[in-house]
Amino acid sequence: MDQDARNFMRWIDALAKGIIAGAAVGYLFSFTGMMPAAKAVVLGGMAGCLASITFKNRQDDKRDADK
Repeated sequence: MDQDARNFMRWIDALAKGIIAGAAVGYLFSFTGMMPAAKAVVLGGMAGCLASITFKNRQDDKRDADK
C-alpha cells in the first residue's frame, strides 16, 4: 500500500468514527424529548463528521510540527 492510500484510509477511519460517535450522542440526546430521534441522529452524525475533520487536521498539524 502506498502512502496516499494509507492517508486516505486514515481519513476514512477518522470520518467513520466521528459519524458513529456523533450519531450515538444524537440518539442519546433524543431521549430528552427536545427533538425527534431521526433528526437528532442526523444532526449528531453531521456534527461528528465536522468534529472528526477538525480533530484529524489538528492531529496532522501536530505530527508535522514534531518532524
